[in-house]
Amino acid sequence: MAYIGREPKAGRFVKLDNIAGSFNGSLTTFNLTVGGATPDIITSSQVIISVNAVVLEPEVGYAIRSNQIVFTTAPTGGHKFFGVLLGETFNAFRTSSTNSIGSAELKVGAINSNTFFGNGVITRHAIANNAISANTLISTGSITASLIATGAVGPTELATGAVSANTKIAANIIDASNIKAGAVGGSELATGAVSANTKMAADVVGAREIRIGNLAAANAVFTHNSSTYAKAQLGRVESVTVGAANVAVNFANCNIFNLTLGTNTNLNRPSNIAVGQAGTIFVTQDGTGSRTLSYSSVWDFVGGTAPTLTTTASAVDRIDYVVYSTSRIQAVATLAYS
Repeated sequence: MAYIGREPKAGRFVKLDNIAGSFNGSLTTFNLTVGGATPDIITSSQVIISVNAVVLEPEVGYAIRSNQIVFTTAPTGGHKFFGVLLGETFNAFRTSSTNSIGSAELKVGAINSNTFFGNGVITRHAIANNAISANTLISTGSITASLIATGAVGPTELATGAVSANTKIAANIIDASNIKAGAVGGSELATGAVSANTKMAADVVGAREIRIGNLAAANAVFTHNSSTYAKAQLGRVESVTVGAANVAVNFANCNIFNLTLGTNTNLNRPSNIAVGQAGTIFVTQDGTGSRTLSYSSVWDFVGGTAPTLTTTASAVDRIDYVVYSTSRIQAVATLAYS
């Protein structure tokens, strides 16, 4: 049978446990209980609160946050307290079904930068497309390796240009275990990404990483190992036609030189002399012949006597040298080759 008049409403209407014993003039946050048990209190308007015989206004004198009361002003020790719970929320609200809580159920500011979510609460299914963009700020340390599942971030998750030359990656983040075999090749490295300043750990570059011909193109020199050559090693010959009173060869260019004399000249001190360099200088008369060659003081011949060259047209003499010091080149002349 229906009620005549206003239908009675159900509520709990119980007195909250006394928390006055914890008042000290400093604390503002206290747990609320009923008979030692935690009630379901969501909003400040579910309770009536009195401190020192003054009833406080909800959300002004106090606020309810997760079954705790937060006073605007810390209650002083000795103040009296009583609170009445008018009613509890339904559990169905706290364990809602899918889509039962939307923007209409959350007031503006209900979720802010101080709101904490448990592990796994927010997943990629809960974040709408474009919800996170280039303008979204994520605090330092909020995304860690433990929060990113293996394989979760791949080429399709990174926009073009998302990782650039300005992207900083902390030390030791990327190692051999993070890079799939063959993932980094020529097309993944920008021009100049690996340069003379790039440092590689021991054993990173082995025989498989060095292609035949690459070392020759780079004029590579190994300074820490003695070498046994399985093929002939050829020295480049630099040819110089001499038409001036002085000639100087550049020892940085090569070890073997061929001078064709077109006039009487003096063999000056070579440039870029390096101790230990050795080589040969062929001296060839031009078609006229009778050309003479004198020497600067850096050239040191056996017995201190410089050789007199063969002056027959097209004659070839040879001077073999070893750099003894930067101011002394020991030399031996072999004359009159046919």
